[in-house]
Amino acid sequence: MSHIEEAVACAMSPTADAALKQQATQYCEQVRASEDGWQPCLDLYIREPKSNSETRMFCLQVVEEVLMTRSNMLDESRLNYFRQTFTDHIQREYVKDGVDDNLSPEPAFIKNKFAHAVALLFRQMYLKSWTTFFSEMLAMIAPLPGSVGKSNIKMVDMFIRILKAIDEEVVNPLSHRFTTKEQNALNIAIKDRMREQDVPVLANAWYELLNEYKDRRPEFGEQLLGIIGQYVSWIDISLVANERFMSLIYNILLTSPIRDWAAVCLTDIVKKGMKPLDKLQLIGFLGMVDVLKQVELPDDWEFRHRISRLVNNLGLQLCQIWQDTNPQANSSYPPEANLTAYNHISQLLPFLLRFLQDDDDNVCEAAFGFLREILNIFKTVKKASGSLTQDQKAFLRQILQAIVMKMKYRQDMEWFCVAIAGGQESVGTLGEDSIDDEELLEFLELRRELKRFYDQIAALSASLTTTFLHSAVTTTLTTFANEKATGAAGSLDWKDLELTLYLLYLYGEAIKGVPQFAIVAPSVGANGGKIVHPVPQAGAPLTPLGECLFEMCKSGVSAFPHPSVSANFFEIACRYTNFFDVRPDCIPDVLEAFVDARGVHHPIASNRTRAWYLFWRFVKELKSKLNPYVETVLNSIQDVLTVEATLPPSLSPDFDLSTFKDPMFETKTYVFEAVGLLISQESIPAQQQFEYLSVVVNPFLTEIQKNLEACNVTVGAGTSQHNDMELVWTLHHRLMALGSVAKGFPDILAKKTPGGALAAAAAGSAGPCGQIFKQVAEITLVALETLSRFQVIRSAARFTFGRLINCLGQDIQPYLPTLITGLLQECSIMELVEFLPFMGQVAHKFKTTIASILNGLFFPLVQKVFFFLNQVPNGTDEAMALVELRKSYLAFLMGMFSSELEDVFITEGNGQHLNLILQSVLHYAQDLSDIPVSRMAFGILLKAVNSWGSQGETPGSTVAPLANGKGPMANGTPKSKLEAPGFYQFMYEHILRVTFEVPMKSNFDLTDGQSMLVLGEISGLQKAMCLKQGEGFLNYLSQVYLPSMSCPPDLAQEYCQALQQLDAKQFKKYFQSFIQKSRS
Repeated sequence: MSHIEEAVACAMSPTADAALKQQATQYCEQVRASEDGWQPCLDLYIREPKSNSETRMFCLQVVEEVLMTRSNMLDESRLNYFRQTFTDHIQREYVKDGVDDNLSPEPAFIKNKFAHAVALLFRQMYLKSWTTFFSEMLAMIAPLPGSVGKSNIKMVDMFIRILKAIDEEVVNPLSHRFTTKEQNALNIAIKDRMREQDVPVLANAWYELLNEYKDRRPEFGEQLLGIIGQYVSWIDISLVANERFMSLIYNILLTSPIRDWAAVCLTDIVKKGMKPLDKLQLIGFLGMVDVLKQVELPDDWEFRHRISRLVNNLGLQLCQIWQDTNPQANSSYPPEANLTAYNHISQLLPFLLRFLQDDDDNVCEAAFGFLREILNIFKTVKKASGSLTQDQKAFLRQILQAIVMKMKYRQDMEWFCVAIAGGQESVGTLGEDSIDDEELLEFLELRRELKRFYDQIAALSASLTTTFLHSAVTTTLTTFANEKATGAAGSLDWKDLELTLYLLYLYGEAIKGVPQFAIVAPSVGANGGKIVHPVPQAGAPLTPLGECLFEMCKSGVSAFPHPSVSANFFEIACRYTNFFDVRPDCIPDVLEAFVDARGVHHPIASNRTRAWYLFWRFVKELKSKLNPYVETVLNSIQDVLTVEATLPPSLSPDFDLSTFKDPMFETKTYVFEAVGLLISQESIPAQQQFEYLSVVVNPFLTEIQKNLEACNVTVGAGTSQHNDMELVWTLHHRLMALGSVAKGFPDILAKKTPGGALAAAAAGSAGPCGQIFKQVAEITLVALETLSRFQVIRSAARFTFGRLINCLGQDIQPYLPTLITGLLQECSIMELVEFLPFMGQVAHKFKTTIASILNGLFFPLVQKVFFFLNQVPNGTDEAMALVELRKSYLAFLMGMFSSELEDVFITEGNGQHLNLILQSVLHYAQDLSDIPVSRMAFGILLKAVNSWGSQGETPGSTVAPLANGKGPMANGTPKSKLEAPGFYQFMYEHILRVTFEVPMKSNFDLTDGQSMLVLGEISGLQKAMCLKQGEGFLNYLSQVYLPSMSCPPDLAQEYCQALQQLDAKQFKKYFQSFIQKSRS
């Protein structure tokens, strides 16, 4: 034993020699692992005089491990040795001299570990040889001579710890660690024996001890209440739920310092799993509502929180009983059960309301479950009867009022600019992940939860909700406007106004369908059709929502000196832009706020950037109504239309500008786009548009020219990396700003003539503004040629030209060869992934008019794609990029066909490479690891057959001999004037082959929806070849190809007839059946 003491002391010593410490640790592990190591440890633990606490703790750990993991190695004699040793130790340590109120001096962690060891031994012996366990323990608790009727406090302390350990090891399914079927069966058997033999005695002991220790030692009373709550889930409830026991617990709840634990215990009693009618009877017996009426709720939030949880759980149980006994859902219960449950619920509703109004958010949230379920009951009632009762409506209004008040910011809370709605609608705001104010984050989460309840109430009664909100909003805004007009001291602070505007934002969600802002008489459609709501005229009488919005605009509330108010003002203006169709006279009020220090000039960065985004939304939605204000707005925001590109003061050697982000500038691009939207209105004369655009764009052109001159001098000429990068970054921002302005202009290729046709003939002229955009195109190309080695410049050039296409139409074509060459010279995989859709956009916009330009650029672009696709990916990111490139490549080829540019594939310069391109498509068609890509590839082959499938053998071409010396005869005339070199041979040797080979593969899943789409493409491809090649194709199929697959002649003939005679849908079904039979 001395060796164990020395080893533990050395292993635990922070100053021991490392080598000795390692030896000591190894020795301790040997003791722990040895078969009989527990015996000296047990002896050392109980030894007098006692060893130090660390050693005794180690000894208990060894004993505990044996009882827990190696108990099957302990025979009956050894178990009895444990029992006797434990009992003797308890007698000596916890029974002897237990008359006074002093506890055992053992440290708490030693007591807990010993109690756990006792519980493990109990688990092994209770059913077999220690059936008297509880009676022995209770006997040691009994009053000792000279104790004047008091129980043995030392043993009570230990017994409470043992009961907790037994709950952990045997009773509680969430905590005990025995998970095999045999171990679970043992636990169940122990509980059954305890119920039958010992629990009644235990329950009586709990009562006696609780009655004694609630005053004598309150912390023991707390623990006893906790134990009762733990055990009540599986014992006979009547042992606790009786008049004697409940009177004691209620007395503690109302008068004792340990009332918190009485509330917890009552919650556990209420939560006990029972059948609905039994639970209803229990709740009736408990009479808890009468007791709750007597409970005084002090400033102690923790007690209020526990009472709120009690009410919540009682309410949840009653709501579940109501649902279970609802006659419309279950007729097996007597009708009065459902009525009784609802009566109990009704009596609890005032308590629910009280806790929802509590100042502490934790107390409020504790009752949310009950609130959610009562609203579900109201929903069920309304669905069954068509409406709610007056009492239910009155309660809903009270709940709505309580919810609204909880949505209000607290006095000491700081406000940050976070969007009312999330997702895309959070552009320009502070992300919640950047806020380190835990209290604020919890409040925002609480507000979201309250918003869900608001939605439920609005769904139950839209009229009640809108009436309440209209009154709340107009009252506050009218008060504000009156106080502002009279100069009276404001009775409203920012929290009141922020809440009011937040409610106005939510107002529309209480309205079913599209919110209406003006009152118009609905009319019946033609021939008695559905009711039509005419578009209201300006000046029409306002709906309640319209009145609220009008009051908001005219009250001047946006000028209130707190950032939350103007922020919510703009959110509302953008949410309800249709309101300004009815009241266009309110537009100046909003625009004025947008362009001054309340909006795009706000001193707080997050408010300012959010206003930039919302300004764009407002302009985009109301563009046609803003003509009178364009010049004023442009003059007001001219100072905003600048670019400030800065980088961190120190850059690491591996700094990558392409991955650096500037969120503020990214949001500012919305302002530039809004400027384009404002300037490009058709109602503004072309010359006036030119002047406006010049004022915006010319300063950028001048600055970019200066940037380029500086770049020619400094970048790469030995200047500092920081200055070089910042210069390039500034140039990137300015190009992006110009592209964003262009983005606001309409697509001149999509403009229509007065007769309604597309103005294709006139699309080459972009008007006066086109001259400015040409300058933008030219200087962008200069920037690209100068700094094409920088990815951010290539990206900015691609972005800007993508927007200039719409502005310049055909006039942009001369710039495209230089642009495309510059972008392809140095590009990454992901750049190419993004560039191919740009080329698809060019092809789609200009179709055959761009053919001559694409002819020279097409194959170099394809070569670049092949260069990357043939590389072995270096890491997961690059592998994913290659997958995306594959998709973009195929989409680009498909777009060429869709844009009527298939002749580009077969020109003199490109035709020699056609087979290479077709082979790449064929490769992806056969790759079933990516079904959508396979489908896309088959779609391209179908397009190719439709374009060139009518061609026969071209003069001078050679076709490889086919099986049996037979070959197909082509008929029809080619769609294309150009011949597709080698396509005839490719169609028969490869396309036809893969239409059978791919669906025949074992990994082609005929039950998968995506695979069936591929099958549809394949069957359509065969139909197209049949249509284009006619009888010759059918002869080749029946006489050559199908026989080569060992297909019987009769089946081959049947297949060809189906291909020729069935429509596309019918043939797909036949083809599927053919494949299934062939595979089987």
